[in-house]
Amino acid sequence: MEFRVKDLFQIDTLQQAFVVSGKQGLDNPIRGVTIIEAPDIAEWISGGELLLSSLYPLQSYNDQEQRAFMKQLSDKNVSALVVKTGRFVQDIPQGIIEASDEHHLPVIQIPKQVPYREIMYPVMESLFNNQVTKLKYFKEAHDRFIALTLSNKGSEQIIHSLAKLIGNPVTLYDRNFFPMSSTDAQLNQFKILQKEIDALPIDTEFPCYKQRASYPDWGGKTCNQYVIPIETVNHIKIHLVIHETYKLIEALDFIAIENAATSMSLDLVKQYAVAEVEMKYKDDLIDDLLHAKIDSLQSVYQRANLIGWDLNKTYVIVLFRLQHSGSSDENDIDLYGLHHPYQRMLYEMIQQRIPEGPIRIRSDQLVVLWGVEHAQGDKTACIQNIKEAAKDIQQAFYKRIQHLDIQVGIGNAAHAISELPRSYKEAQDALQLGTTIKGRSAVAAFSDLGIYRLLCLIEDTGSLTNFIPPSLKKLIDYKQPNRDDLIKTLRVFLQQHQNAAKTAEELYCHYKTVTYRMERIKEITGLNLDDSDEMLSIQVGLKIVTLLGDEPAEAAVQA
Repeated sequence: MEFRVKDLFQIDTLQQAFVVSGKQGLDNPIRGVTIIEAPDIAEWISGGELLLSSLYPLQSYNDQEQRAFMKQLSDKNVSALVVKTGRFVQDIPQGIIEASDEHHLPVIQIPKQVPYREIMYPVMESLFNNQVTKLKYFKEAHDRFIALTLSNKGSEQIIHSLAKLIGNPVTLYDRNFFPMSSTDAQLNQFKILQKEIDALPIDTEFPCYKQRASYPDWGGKTCNQYVIPIETVNHIKIHLVIHETYKLIEALDFIAIENAATSMSLDLVKQYAVAEVEMKYKDDLIDDLLHAKIDSLQSVYQRANLIGWDLNKTYVIVLFRLQHSGSSDENDIDLYGLHHPYQRMLYEMIQQRIPEGPIRIRSDQLVVLWGVEHAQGDKTACIQNIKEAAKDIQQAFYKRIQHLDIQVGIGNAAHAISELPRSYKEAQDALQLGTTIKGRSAVAAFSDLGIYRLLCLIEDTGSLTNFIPPSLKKLIDYKQPNRDDLIKTLRVFLQQHQNAAKTAEELYCHYKTVTYRMERIKEITGLNLDDSDEMLSIQVGLKIVTLLGDEPAEAAVQA
């Protein structure tokens, strides 16, 4: 507990003392005591001292010099000025009193018969006892947290021990302020009202800042928070947050907080080292499974058992890919690798959704083995659940990062490890086709691709273009500015079962515009809209054009 200016009045010899000015600074901590022997005393103090003076060295100072002297003391963080009157000065000068109020530096007047030693000895004794108390408490806190670290108790035990020591709830957040562990769940979510970087009650040896926050799960109540960023390996930060709900944070509490932060940092470094080895081992196993490099099922199950991975579950391969939105100077920046902040953020969001799901980073993709229950007999519902979860992850990411797109491809379920390569290939096709068909933020399942699944089996582009009917090739080869509008109108017209009114509604244009365009299409291509076989060929051809893009199709026509 800090010894403060207001505590001076508990000393017997200071019962007759009184505060002349600067009452706003009565909570100033006292860290030493000395006597003013010369006017340049400010050059020899380090801060936090209680100064004793008869003001003899300042007798010749005018009002301006007195104010300047008090400002020097304030700049040096002097705790208070105790003045003995009746010997050299009868009254404290007005310049000192006014400057005292201005700088919140208390001036305390004592009678001339009070010896300085009767003030110095009790103050020094209190400071000494305070230091001994701090050292004992530091040793207790240090031993407690080091024991937790050495016994592998983890962050959960560390924050619960800290909460007991300081008498306030504690929460550990990741870099994105997602709660990792907490002693009071209703305080996990909060809204920052005000941040005060330099408003700490004491000087700390570790990074820390104070902020005011409100808690929606706590009935909208507000309180102060102390946030301690803890930097681990590769500049990855987590945040230790103290919620000042039950009692004010004191100096001794910061001793416990500092030791807990140190213990947490050591624990995270250890976890990181273990995770790196485990991730390398897990990545190698996933690569072997996805590419069917399996020597024997027994060896695969043994490897999986070492990392606690249950291969008997049914898995769906899901691919996530980050892409820059549109043109940007950032297009040349490498988004790949777990240490890129955006890739890491997406990785953590997926991991929070499926904590036990193996995740592998391959080039520009995050490969997720999404576990599903054997009891999920409805395959459609299973895939739909994964699509909804992927969209939730998308939206959570977009709330923080707007200039990137997330594309998702979902394969079919693999009921045995031998089926994982097939699910992986399906997820790759869904990712590629979904982006082509649905846009840059597509969440596509292979099971939803319809005829595109059949087209994917034909790898030869030349063979695919042979299935584009001649009438459609004429439209593709139509060298006029409105060609793209005509192709789009034809595609929507067929999707709407040749209903011109619904086509106009879908395209946000007039009914007559649609009928005109369709007449123009028939003139160019010679289409017979009443021939169902021809319309089927056109629909397949349009899907091939979508799959390959206009340029490959057009190149084939010219060839």
